[in-house]
Amino acid sequence: MKNIKMQIQGLLLILMISLPLELIAQKNKKSKKPNVIYILTDQWRSSALGYTGNPDVKTPHLDQFSKEAVNLSNAVSVSPVCTPHRASLMTGRYPTTTGMFLNDLYLPSEELCMAEIFKADGYNTGYLGKWHLDGHGRLNNVEPERRQGFDYWKALECSHDYANMPYYDNDDPKIKYWDDFSPFSIAEDANNYITEHSENENPFLLFVSIATPPFSSR
Repeated sequence: MKNIKMQIQGLLLILMISLPLELIAQKNKKSKKPNVIYILTDQWRSSALGYTGNPDVKTPHLDQFSKEAVNLSNAVSVSPVCTPHRASLMTGRYPTTTGMFLNDLYLPSEELCMAEIFKADGYNTGYLGKWHLDGHGRLNNVEPERRQGFDYWKALECSHDYANMPYYDNDDPKIKYWDDFSPFSIAEDANNYITEHSENENPFLLFVSIATPPFSSR
């Protein structure tokens, strides 16, 4: 009888220890920071979407997405120009504050940017597509120290040659070209990045900057 009582007490002690540990593990698992994917397109008016009522524009995937997502129908840009808008998006500051009020200017490295903030909070960071914040020439390589906290990198300062879009691959200083129509190739690389990083212990910030739709070269 005494042995049975001791066994029961032992089991109770194990349960008392293991249950709180399991609850802590579940809490930590649930509290993992969310992955963040930001997709930026160029010069896309809200009226140029099927779900906003334009019968001449076919956007079936975005139409479906609009039914499942939060759709902000009254948004205002701090600047309708490419470089100033991107600088404000990265820094949270006005173009007149950062000096980024025209296209093709250099965003100073001392500016605290989005990716640097995410990295400090344990995020992996990646950037794909058009950058337009370097100011050292549209086809020049954006050197790693000027990438404002983004580690994974397949991007170019600026190009709208969508059928033959150049880019630089991480630390490789040689210019490369996307294999296909650039939005398709960038989307494929984004999918690969998401697949590879979704199971990582650390969350990720992925910025996907597709230079369309100002005009199409094909």
